[in-house]
Amino acid sequence: MGAIHPLVNEIEEHTLQWLLDFKLVENYEIYLRYKRNKFPLFIARTFPHGDFIDICTWCDLNSLLFIVDDLFDANDIIKDKDSFEKFQTTIMDILIRHRSCTPKDGPVFAAFSDIWGRLCLRSTRSWQRKFTECIRKMFDGLYWQFKNIHLGIYPGFDEYLKIRQYLGASHLSTDSLEVTGQIYLSEDVYRHPLVSRLTELSRNCVCFANDLFSLSKESEESQNAGEYNLVGVMKRKYGLSWEGAIERTAGYHDDLVREFLFLSPKAFQFDEGTNAMVAKYVRALEIQMIANIEWSTQDTDRYPHIYGDAPRKIELYN
Repeated sequence: MGAIHPLVNEIEEHTLQWLLDFKLVENYEIYLRYKRNKFPLFIARTFPHGDFIDICTWCDLNSLLFIVDDLFDANDIIKDKDSFEKFQTTIMDILIRHRSCTPKDGPVFAAFSDIWGRLCLRSTRSWQRKFTECIRKMFDGLYWQFKNIHLGIYPGFDEYLKIRQYLGASHLSTDSLEVTGQIYLSEDVYRHPLVSRLTELSRNCVCFANDLFSLSKESEESQNAGEYNLVGVMKRKYGLSWEGAIERTAGYHDDLVREFLFLSPKAFQFDEGTNAMVAKYVRALEIQMIANIEWSTQDTDRYPHIYGDAPRKIELYN
């Protein structure tokens, strides 16, 4: 059982009120749905040791990203290339030019503007540049998927593996740790082959586990969503049934976890002080992987875990 932030109830109370303040939920039914999703508990599991003020901000961002993801899936805000580019331009203007958006600009932009202002008060300029680049990479991934869906192009295995972490924004989560976990490492350390690989493994484990958990939800809500899921990619690549593809995806996920566990003790290649911070970082990556599985399978009702001809319960190495 993973750790949970001791102020989880206060984090939830804050974020639910924040959703209402920025009119991100249109009615009480949608509000209750997001309450049942328990996004704050996900963040409390993912960052159990962070400062309350920073975790509240990250919880607001995480909830906003889930809301935007739902809007994207429903084609409510992105209907064509022009609307995608307009949405991206506004978000990047907030980040780069510190554009201050109000409710007149739309609830999503006003909410993101609020988050960015709060993050800037609690972070360094270098981290802000990293966060901005993370958002840019997320948009690059989203546009790749958006364009391919409209062109009827399905992703290949290698291409999907390369871009999945940006589609799922798991790179945001790992790169947040300077703010959410008080973990301070130089870019040279992050670029070290072992540290970089551990970061990539953690991100992919989170994303591929999510592919398994969200498959039925995606397939139900969008005709093409299952194709942008590792299970669908495995099904096409190996000519498998859905059940076989699910089992193969689960096995692939578990192999990545084993690689993470094998490499983790080898990552301490630096001086004593740096190694202590690397240990804290590696543990934080582990916590993110554990938190994702526990929240998805124990806490939230976001994923129904119904797979037609496939087993209803997927056991992952955790």
